Amino acid sequence: MKNKPIRKLAAIMFTDLAGFTESMSSDEAAAIGAVKKKRVIIQPLIKKYNGVFVKEIGDGTLSYFSSAVDASNCAIHLQESTYDEKHLNIRAGLHIGDIVFDGDDVFGEGVNIASRLESLSPIGGVCVSKNIYDELENKKEFNGTSLGLQSLKGVGRLLEVYTLKGDKLKDPDIKEFEETQVQKHTDNEVPSIAIIPFDNKGADEDIFYAYGISSDLISDVASAGLIRVASLKEIEELGDLPFKEKARKLSVRYVSNGTLWKMGEIFQLSIELYDIKDSKVVWSDRWQENWDNLPLIKSNLSDGLLKALDTKPKPLKRLETIDTKAYELYLKAKHRYDKRDSKDDTRLARGLLQKAIKIDDSLITAKNLLGTTYRQMDENEKALEIYSAALDQAEMLDDKPSIGDCLSNIGTVSLNKSEYEKSLDYYNRALKIREELGDKWGIGVSLRDVSLCYLTKYDYDRCLDFSKRSLAIAEELDDKIVIGSNLGIIGFLYFSIGEKEIAIDYLEKALKINQKIDYKFNIGNWLWFMAYLYYDQEQDMDKALEYIQRGLIIIKEIGLKENELPAYVTQGIIYKHLGKDFDGDKIYEMISEREHVSFEFYTLLYEFFKEKTYLLSAYKQIQEIADTMEEQLKVNFFDSTLVKRVMDEYAKLEG
Repeated sequence: MKNKPIRKLAAIMFTDLAGFTESMSSDEAAAIGAVKKKRVIIQPLIKKYNGVFVKEIGDGTLSYFSSAVDASNCAIHLQESTYDEKHLNIRAGLHIGDIVFDGDDVFGEGVNIASRLESLSPIGGVCVSKNIYDELENKKEFNGTSLGLQSLKGVGRLLEVYTLKGDKLKDPDIKEFEETQVQKHTDNEVPSIAIIPFDNKGADEDIFYAYGISSDLISDVASAGLIRVASLKEIEELGDLPFKEKARKLSVRYVSNGTLWKMGEIFQLSIELYDIKDSKVVWSDRWQENWDNLPLIKSNLSDGLLKALDTKPKPLKRLETIDTKAYELYLKAKHRYDKRDSKDDTRLARGLLQKAIKIDDSLITAKNLLGTTYRQMDENEKALEIYSAALDQAEMLDDKPSIGDCLSNIGTVSLNKSEYEKSLDYYNRALKIREELGDKWGIGVSLRDVSLCYLTKYDYDRCLDFSKRSLAIAEELDDKIVIGSNLGIIGFLYFSIGEKEIAIDYLEKALKINQKIDYKFNIGNWLWFMAYLYYDQEQDMDKALEYIQRGLIIIKEIGLKENELPAYVTQGIIYKHLGKDFDGDKIYEMISEREHVSFEFYTLLYEFFKEKTYLLSAYKQIQEIADTMEEQLKVNFFDSTLVKRVMDEYAKLEG
C-alpha cells in the first residue's frame, strides 16, 4: 500500500546561474567551474541560516528553511558574496509553500513556484512571493519593490511578486514587469463573473472532475466577499452559447473558462479570464498537475480569480490534510448527487462519500454533503449525527468556513424537527462566523435562514426585517436562488396573517425565478404549497391540481422525502374536493416512516381524513408551543391561518 506523502510548510529557495546553457556551449570548463564555486559559497550559507540543502539541478539549487527571514537572509548574502564574481550571474526565488518529502528529496507546488519566481528575478536579485514579503515587511533590515500581480506561466497561479532591495542587489526593470502585470479590477462597480465549467477533454467518465472542481470554484468565489457570481444553474441553462453571449445574458463583466484533460496520472489544464468591458484577456495559462495535486487545483484557481478581481480570498479549508483519492471520490459523489435523477443516484452518492470519509476522515466537505443526502430524505437524526461530528472536527481544526457550514446545516435539521429556538441559535452562530469572514454570499444565506426561524416563531416583524436584508444582498449579488427563497418566505408570512392573495403573488414570483434557473429543490416545494393555496382560496382548482401533480413528480424524482408526504396529502385533499378517488392507505404507510410530525402537518392530515386524533395532536402541539412564547408573539401565533383553523375546528368538536 502506498504511504501517504509527508507534507511540510517551509520557506523554499531556488537559485540558478543565468546563461548557463550558453556558457556550456562556449566554455564548458568555465561553466562547470562556476557551478562548483557557487556550491562552495551557497552550502555554508544555507547551513548558517538554519536551512536544508536538498539538491542541485544542473546549475540550480533547491533548499528550504523554517522561516522567511532565514531564507531571505541566505539569498541576500548569497548575492552579496558573489557580487564581484563575473561568472556567477545568480538569480534567486523564494516562496512559502508546501513541500512533499520523498526520501531525501522534496517536490510539490511550493518548489514549482519558487522555481518560477527565480526565473522572474533579475540577475543578481532576489524575487519573493507576497507571503514571504509579508513576513519581512515590519522588519527594518528588509525592503522591497512590488512587481504587481504576475502570472506564473505553466503553474496555473497568480501571485503578488516583490524584489528585495539592497546595496548589492540588482534592481529589476520595472517597465518589463508592467508589461506582464495582470491588471486587477479597479472600477467602483461590484465585480461580476461567470465561471464557465471546465470543458472535459478526457474520457466521458471523467466529467466529474471538470464538474466538481468548477462547482466548488463557483461556491468559493461567491462566498469570498462582495462579488456577483452567476450560479451554475444559470450558466448550464444557457447551453452551448459562445462565452461572450453568455456574459451578456448573465450581465457579468468577467468570464472565466478553461479545459481539463486527465491523461493517466497527469491533468492538463488551461484557464482564461476575459474582461468583456475592456475586450481583453486578463489572465491565461496552460499547465500540468500531477494527480496527487488534484485537491489544490480548485483552491489555486479560486485564489487567482479573486486576486484578479481584487477581492480578498476567504480563509481556505485545510487542504493539506486532504487525501487525493478521497477528494476524487468526493467529486464523483458531488456530480452524482447534483445531477441525480432517482433515489438510486442518492444511494450511489452516499456510498462514494462514505468511501471518501473512510480514506480521509478530515474531509469535512464530504461529511456535510453526506449529512445533506440524509436530511433531504427526511432522516434528520442521521443527518444531525453526521453534521455534529463534522462541527466538532471543524472547531478542533479552527476551520471557520466549515464551522459556518456545519452550524447552518444543524440549524436546518433543528428547524425540520420544530426545535425553533435551537435552530435560531445555530443559524445566528453561522451568521456571526460568516460576518467575521466577510462572506457576503454566506451572510445573505444566513440572514434568510434566520428570517425563516422568525417566521416559524410567528415574529413577523423580525422575519420581514431579516428577509429584506437577505434579499438586498441577494439582489446585489444577483443570487436568484436566495432571491427566490426570500420571496417564498415573504409569501409564507402573508399566508400566515391571512393575506392569501398577496401570498400567492409572492410565491408565483418565487416559483418563476426558480423555474428560470431550473432549481428543482425549490420548484417542487413551491408547486405543492401553491397548489394548497389555490385549493384553500378555491380560486382555480384546475391550477391547484396541475401544480400538485407537477410538484410531486419533481419531489419524487429528486428524492425530497421530507416534502413527499405533505405534498401527497395535499394532493389527496384536492382530489377529495374534486370528487376523485385517492389511496388514503398509502398515507398511513408513509406516516409510519416519518421521524417528526408538526402541527401544520397534523392539520393537513385532519383536513383529509377528518379523524379526531389528528386534530387533537395538532391542538396539543399548539398549546405546547404557545406555552414557550412571549405574550405578543402568542397573539400572532393564535391569529395565524392554520392555528386559527385548528382552534376553530377544536371548538366545534368540544361544542
